[in-house]
Amino acid sequence: MPVKKYTQSGTFSIIVLIPVLLLCILLLFITGIDEPITVIIFSFIILTFIICLLIFFKLTIIIDDTHLIFSMGIGLIRKSFPLSDIAGCKPVRNSPLSGVGIHMTSSGWLYNVSGKYAIELTFKSSGKKIRIGTDKPDEIAGVINKQINGSMAGSYYDKGGHGGLYLIVAMVAATILMPVILIFYGGKETEVTQTGETLILKGMYGLVISFSDIKSADTMLSLPAIRSRTNGYASGKTLKGHFKLQDQSRVLLFIKKGVPPYICIRSSGLPVYLNFDDPSKTREVFSSINRRR
Repeated sequence: MPVKKYTQSGTFSIIVLIPVLLLCILLLFITGIDEPITVIIFSFIILTFIICLLIFFKLTIIIDDTHLIFSMGIGLIRKSFPLSDIAGCKPVRNSPLSGVGIHMTSSGWLYNVSGKYAIELTFKSSGKKIRIGTDKPDEIAGVINKQINGSMAGSYYDKGGHGGLYLIVAMVAATILMPVILIFYGGKETEVTQTGETLILKGMYGLVISFSDIKSADTMLSLPAIRSRTNGYASGKTLKGHFKLQDQSRVLLFIKKGVPPYICIRSSGLPVYLNFDDPSKTREVFSSINRRR
């Protein structure tokens, strides 16, 4: 039998993913690319949507004399089944709740990029079922059912197609681990070093301030009222990055709430508020800044 090939465009996936991808890119440039944490988060989200597009922009089913093979997108997801192990194939209509994507349903695993139609395969060896989305379910089911009685096993298509699944698992793991890493990194105390001419704040949202640029440096026992976070990190008592005060002015915070005193540094840039877990260290850094101005 000549090789049969059927390709369905992932119209639904493309319509959904491309606008979201473009929106994420736009938001990245709106929020700015000078903050490393923002860039990391948006870059990861953008990369995720790009990979989803590469997987879900089409689905191809190939039927030869011995195997049924299907691949999604550029082939990151690819599986092969000997026709000799297929007990039956029938055209089906998926529930609207099944949607698109790769996931378990009440009828087994579903691989779908667009639309509600699919073929359902039943296997002799396991009795399990899977559904593969297609816009030609009747034709494909007819071709497979004609072939399964005289099929042969063992062709070069027997190589596993798990690379894409491993990639998806890695992305899910990264999605879970990223908040943990951000909490750990963001919770670390800001490291302060001083050279002959500059004050350097290292870590998340770090910056360099020239001593000659400092207009004033004071300590205070309480913080001004904070209205909102604009591009920063907030977890528990730790506040880092860009925030807006109640008077609408913008500030940079490197603070642990509830541990006065707080240092307020005013220069040509945004006002900077800084303190440490140990109040004596806060006072020591403040004295050092005043000596170098």
